[in-house]
Amino acid sequence: MLAVVLRGTGGPEVLVPEDLPVPAPGPGQVLLRVEAAAVSSGETMLRSGAIPMPFPFPLVLGAEAVGVVERIGEGVDPALEGTRVVAITGGRGSYAEYAAVDVAMTAAVPSGLSPTDAVAMAASGAMAFGLARKAGLAGGETVLVEGGSGKIGGYLVRRARELGATRVIATAGTAAGRDRVRALGAQVVVDHSEPDWPDLLPAEPVDVVFDMVGGAVAGRLLDVLTPSTGRILLYGTLSGAPAVVDSAKIRERGLQVVGCGGPGWAAGIFGVDYPEFLAAAGRGDVPRPAIDAVLPLADAAEAHRRLEAGRTSGRILLVP
Repeated sequence: MLAVVLRGTGGPEVLVPEDLPVPAPGPGQVLLRVEAAAVSSGETMLRSGAIPMPFPFPLVLGAEAVGVVERIGEGVDPALEGTRVVAITGGRGSYAEYAAVDVAMTAAVPSGLSPTDAVAMAASGAMAFGLARKAGLAGGETVLVEGGSGKIGGYLVRRARELGATRVIATAGTAAGRDRVRALGAQVVVDHSEPDWPDLLPAEPVDVVFDMVGGAVAGRLLDVLTPSTGRILLYGTLSGAPAVVDSAKIRERGLQVVGCGGPGWAAGIFGVDYPEFLAAAGRGDVPRPAIDAVLPLADAAEAHRRLEAGRTSGRILLVP
């Protein structure tokens, strides 16, 4: 099979198409004939060495894929053969014609959704649905969404409004991004390219913060939360560092700090949020995703160049 192999960190040119054996699905896995793989900025950072590589070389990058189940491993329902699913690979494997993935990390694609739309939106949309569920959004809250123009943030802004948030505050680092979050329904928009952007937030308390930055910013946002009921959900480390929060302040103000990760979190995302989001997308209740480019698998290096240039207007997909 054709796969894009990474044998060491470096520029986009280190992504090299090679011929590899088709992987065999292990127990609890399915073999996916990949129809499209989504490329993410996290993958460009791994490739460049900007963040530590958690896998040994050589490897095939790629975390998000859509395709048809060709074979099943031991313990997997035979009825899955021939079905189209979206899958999360665990961080590697989708830049290829075939990928072996854990069946627990797959979700069926409804008939009303194209494969490319499914892989472009499923992971981000399901994460947003899961974050809103974890936050217990019940209507009437003031919600702060960091990175509201991003893949997950955009769906979070919409989801918060759908669930009855009285006010949604969103951050974005560009003028175009701020226009986008306003169009999605955010009533207050803040420029997070300003170093002290938390100081620009309205004076009124915030009930829920969705933090994807981590670092010192997360700690500063404790000050804006509603005493006794305010909660901050930690789901990202865009700053490159884990969230730094003051445990004494959390205790004294009666705040909730919710970590969104680990096996239990993943089980909920795939068991609840993927099916719910994909069903909504299949019905047309969720807008179709912005797709910037669909490139041949062998052009993975070009996909990384485009992402690193920062001029994309949507997802970049690779198709075998």
